[in-house]
Amino acid sequence: MWPSMFGPGWPWGVLVVLAFVALMGLCLAWVVRSERPPAMPGTPPDDPWHRYEEGDLTRQEFERLRRRRAA
Repeated sequence: MWPSMFGPGWPWGVLVVLAFVALMGLCLAWVVRSERPPAMPGTPPDDPWHRYEEGDLTRQEFERLRRRRAA
């Protein structure tokens, strides 16, 4: 009954689907577990932005700090 119900080769199809689901699960686990490096050790990531908003930095100083942090 089962082979005629699912067609010939259905065990291989089930194995392929299980392998695909397992591969997607591993990829998801890898993405979730990957650690991102901190923007700059010891400095909050948005400190220059807050200083710029408060008026403590000019636009040129803010851009210079932003470019240095991106490099």
